[in-house]
Amino acid sequence: MADYKFAYRSELASEERMFDDLHAVLKQTKLDHGLHQKILLAISEAFSNALTHGNHLDPGKTIYLHVRINDSELVADIIDEGQGGLDRIAVRRAPTSLSEGGRGVDLMGHCAATVDFAHTDTGGLRVTLRFAIG
Repeated sequence: MADYKFAYRSELASEERMFDDLHAVLKQTKLDHGLHQKILLAISEAFSNALTHGNHLDPGKTIYLHVRINDSELVADIIDEGQGGLDRIAVRRAPTSLSEGGRGVDLMGHCAATVDFAHTDTGGLRVTLRFAIG
């Protein structure tokens, strides 16, 4: 099993660094291009939500990305240091076709085999995405 751990400051520049790190990890797996793109999209959406909705772009907070890959699946945890993430997800409304935002959770669900949300011990939000790869 391959295990990768990354930590990023909550600032916009971290999105590009995370994308580059994730792309390098996925490149090593030699996954089908379509699956590679779905994984990038889902994890990027979770990261963006952690950055803006969880940590509110507070550079004093960190976003953690933990990716585990074995022969049959890729599992990614995206963890923020915000508060109340589960409460916000529970009351979110599905976006309409004209909505400017709010599609991230739906995109994650479309791309990943499963999406799970849980609070961390410190109150942050952990998004766990699972992808079948074998």
